[in-house]
Amino acid sequence: MKRSTAHPGGYLLQHWFEAGLELLFPMRCAGCGRARETWCQDCNRSLRLITGHLCTQCGIPQKTHGVCRTCSKNPIPLKARSYARYERPLNRALLQLKYRPNKILASVMADWLRELYHQENWNVDLVVPVPLGRNRSRQRGYNQAGLIASALAKLLDLPYYDEVLQRIRETKSQVGLNPNDRKRNVRGAFQADRAIVHGKTILIVDDLFTTGATLSACAASLLENGATEVCGLTICRAQSDRLTI
Repeated sequence: MKRSTAHPGGYLLQHWFEAGLELLFPMRCAGCGRARETWCQDCNRSLRLITGHLCTQCGIPQKTHGVCRTCSKNPIPLKARSYARYERPLNRALLQLKYRPNKILASVMADWLRELYHQENWNVDLVVPVPLGRNRSRQRGYNQAGLIASALAKLLDLPYYDEVLQRIRETKSQVGLNPNDRKRNVRGAFQADRAIVHGKTILIVDDLFTTGATLSACAASLLENGATEVCGLTICRAQSDRLTI
């Protein structure tokens, strides 16, 4: 588990730095741009939550309860759930979080996932984010999934490990790839720390679920290294022809 060793004076310096940024760039709603709000009530009311009959495995909305057609033929190695549909204004908020480390926004989203976690009655041992590759991590300086996952772990009073799962090879962006290419792109791309995950139930956190390829690749490595079970939570689920509601 990553622990901070920063000098107390560093926190004060960071506080004044962030205060200065707020003066120069006042807080605006990540969804609509309204001033002085991180996430406004109008944007919150516009969310279309993923509810109703869901696949018991991948969490896709469907007309009846049970396992969806895709998972019955090729089940993903984890149970996954998403909070809301990937559409405006939430997609704008995720894009902002991807390129600006907004911890307040990440905490708002983590609270959504806490609600989802309790709805599922899961009982996990630790929380991990889907990791970035080394190059993307160096470019951005942070992992947006890590911001959400760490905030969620605090809300759930669970251990948070940001390095227990590593991306051991660089992968190209999944955007624009079909489901089979997505699987090939991330297959074998992750390595879990067996000493930490063995015998544990793991919760993986990411921002977006599209086909489940990335979460599945992460779960495969965790299970191969002794994890008992893997669950996944994401903020959004992308639209696809498989959505039936």
